[in-house]
Amino acid sequence: MSKTIFSVVDIETTGSSQSNDTNRIIQFSCTFIQNAKIIGSFNSFINPEINIPTEITKLTGISNQTVVNAPTFAEVANKIYELLEGTIFVAHNVNFDFPFLNLEFQRVNHKELHNKAIDTVTLSQLLLPTEPSYKLTDLSKSLNIVHEHPHSSSSDALATAKILIILLHQLDNLPKKTIKQILDINPSLPMNTLDLFKYVYSNKKNEDNPKMINIKDLKIRKIKYKSSSSFEELKYPNNKRKKEKMFKGIVEFNETENKLMNSIYGNYHSQNDSTNTIIETSGDFNYDFSYLFPLSYLLTNNQKIVVAADEEFLSNSSIVQQVNKLNKIIPNDVRSLIVRSVSDYIDIDKFSDSLKVKSNSKNTQFLKCKILIWLTFTKTGDIRELKLDKDNNQNYFLNVVSDEQNHGYYIKKLSNDFKSANVVLVSHEYLLSNYSDLSEDNPYLVIKDARKLNKHALDEYRVDFKFSDNKIISNHLTNLLYQSHNRNVYDIFTKSKKHYSLIKKIENLFTKNCTQIEELQDEFLYYFYSKSKLEKIVDGFILKPDTEKLEEFIKSKKSLFNSISRNNQIILDIADDLKRSINHFTGQDKAILYAFFDQINEFSKFTENNVYRLFKLMSYNQERTFAFVTNDDKDINNGRFIGGFIRNTNILSNGLYQKFKNIVFMDSSIYSSKRSQYFYDELELNRSNTRMIKFEDELDLSDSVNLILDESLQIPMKVNKLMKYNNGNSFILTNSKKRAKDILKSLRDTDVYDENVILIQDFIGNNDKIVKKIVNDSKNIIIGNNELMDLICQKGKKIDNLVIDSFPLNEFDDVYLQAQYDLINSQHGNPNDGLSIPLSILSIKDAIKDVIKTSNRKALIYFRDKEVIDGPYGNNLIDLLPNHIKPEYLEKRKIIEKFKKN
Repeated sequence: MSKTIFSVVDIETTGSSQSNDTNRIIQFSCTFIQNAKIIGSFNSFINPEINIPTEITKLTGISNQTVVNAPTFAEVANKIYELLEGTIFVAHNVNFDFPFLNLEFQRVNHKELHNKAIDTVTLSQLLLPTEPSYKLTDLSKSLNIVHEHPHSSSSDALATAKILIILLHQLDNLPKKTIKQILDINPSLPMNTLDLFKYVYSNKKNEDNPKMINIKDLKIRKIKYKSSSSFEELKYPNNKRKKEKMFKGIVEFNETENKLMNSIYGNYHSQNDSTNTIIETSGDFNYDFSYLFPLSYLLTNNQKIVVAADEEFLSNSSIVQQVNKLNKIIPNDVRSLIVRSVSDYIDIDKFSDSLKVKSNSKNTQFLKCKILIWLTFTKTGDIRELKLDKDNNQNYFLNVVSDEQNHGYYIKKLSNDFKSANVVLVSHEYLLSNYSDLSEDNPYLVIKDARKLNKHALDEYRVDFKFSDNKIISNHLTNLLYQSHNRNVYDIFTKSKKHYSLIKKIENLFTKNCTQIEELQDEFLYYFYSKSKLEKIVDGFILKPDTEKLEEFIKSKKSLFNSISRNNQIILDIADDLKRSINHFTGQDKAILYAFFDQINEFSKFTENNVYRLFKLMSYNQERTFAFVTNDDKDINNGRFIGGFIRNTNILSNGLYQKFKNIVFMDSSIYSSKRSQYFYDELELNRSNTRMIKFEDELDLSDSVNLILDESLQIPMKVNKLMKYNNGNSFILTNSKKRAKDILKSLRDTDVYDENVILIQDFIGNNDKIVKKIVNDSKNIIIGNNELMDLICQKGKKIDNLVIDSFPLNEFDDVYLQAQYDLINSQHGNPNDGLSIPLSILSIKDAIKDVIKTSNRKALIYFRDKEVIDGPYGNNLIDLLPNHIKPEYLEKRKIIEKFKKN
């Protein structure tokens, strides 16, 4: 490929539509590559001879004035054609740039390009399968490519060219066998992208790579097993001077951090006197290192530090990096390990067999190719490294992941590494499901994002399913039994009467279960559902059946629920018997059987975790709530049934806390009042054996972070008037969907709506989709709650302004919070003091900390609603705000001036 010239092209246009001839190119840029080196470039603004829309100018910086003296496309068409002719055309989304360019050639009556063309988006998705985003700006940042002016075609073309060089190197390093398997799958890739694989394959020699191993006809990255290392007893450095000397050049360090480290060490150094510890974190220093360092001095052989968080840890997570820093400071070898459930790890046997099954799904073909490449370098086999949406790819994922009965290459590695690991990283869900195994050898437990642990504990005592789920899952099973486009399960066992009859029995039992579940759903609707009983909510309707009558109804169907559970167990037992014969089959038949057994497990989980759990909930002496929610069309089939425990009572104390003693609880916002009883109640903690540590923030941010209160709060400033001066990304914080919709209405008929991208939670997609739509170079107004704000912060998106809107005290979008409010009220308690006010204070504190972090400590924070300040929780909130920023009371005119400048 040394003589091949790649022309890496990027164009800026007046619009993205190619369905008519109203859009034009306004900038053309190209960077040329030969033999993996940049050899030249060309760039030109182009006068489109039509008006450039305002939104395009905002995005690209190219205005009508910029191109007024630039050549027209007709004047540069021949030059561009001559530059590109005979090269391989490359673009980041080639299906846009290549045809658009040819449309312009057509328009000026110039002959079109017929080059081979390849797409760097697709190549990146395949060859860099673990990247979180394939947008040009995100990919450039991840690969450390300087990309100074996104949406300027010259900068975009140069960045794409540098990415292409990396991709060609990655492709050249792939095993020849892996490339051949990709070509055998023959995925549908844009234009001539697949030809690049064909060329590399035809010119590649068979080479033995010592880092690779052959398993099941696949090229796999060879993984090394770790052996346990002994821990020598170390003397803990108590004073700051000793620590500073040790940390120099590795970890930044301050007096507050020193106090925290000493507090943690002192608490656990004497096991007899140690207690639970609660720590409210801030953004001022590195909390992960602050607990890892002192706990590492307390570790003995085989002992561990278990860290649980409300996140899916990845190999580049902050805590993994802190362990690496720790190992540069102390002589002991501290090893971290991310642990997930077995279903998060690929099973090589299953994946190999799945390759033998031809699929008409383009998505499945592409996913197979992506996994083939990923297997050549993954050291864990953790499917989450691929950062794919498991729900959208569920049917295929089910066929290739490990299960409790099938522990393959990566699960064996995981089991071995667990023995030698000192820092074990798990999610809250994994901790709650596996605390008995994790608690062996008396480990230390650190729970990050501690406030969310309560919700995860309650998930085991709640149900949430669509009425249509039952049919969807059963249809998948039926399809595998009777599919005609491929061999089906009955075809496989047609020569074995015994096995054939067992499959028939499974079918009869799951059909019976489906019928009984539908019967339960129909009877529920008959007794409880009425359109006249539906209450309107922002995004649909809700029906709250009388809890006592619903419990009577469920208990009256005891025999039906027991029958479903009994049938479910028989199905699983038969499936286990059949699995023993699976190794007698090969290739396509084996893959179909894997898929069938995995679907049986899915059906089993659905019936046990939703249908039968609903019956079991009736046996607990706990307050419960239930609701049936439909969309605006009142479509029953898409209705969700939600219900279970309202609040947590003895779930943690009777489970997790029995196995782990003296836990470190950490969260960014814990104190909701000076006594902070809310947090204790949520996590079932007793003040008598729990110590709360709060450190003051050391950095004074008063000059860079503006926290503004309206001195005339009786009439809050209109949102549209304020947002008229938004110059970057503004986040409007509210915990109410109704309020979010009202804000949207207030913006819709104003200039603000036309000049900004308005992103409203739950109305234009889920949180992940909203975050993807945030473009840092345009003006965005995001309306939503803390979950969205937290995700924006995690993804590194910038928020310049935070507007704290109203927080209704007596209405919640969450069914369980509303039920908890009503319950406290019915018991003559004060639901504001016991629930609404603490939640509001913690939400506001969280948002303030997030915006300080994501704005790089240059945020503008504005309290819009007078209730936030002089309402029932105003005094508490002001007292609990970060002490390194000072509230400032201003009149409306000066507040607008602040927004103009920010």
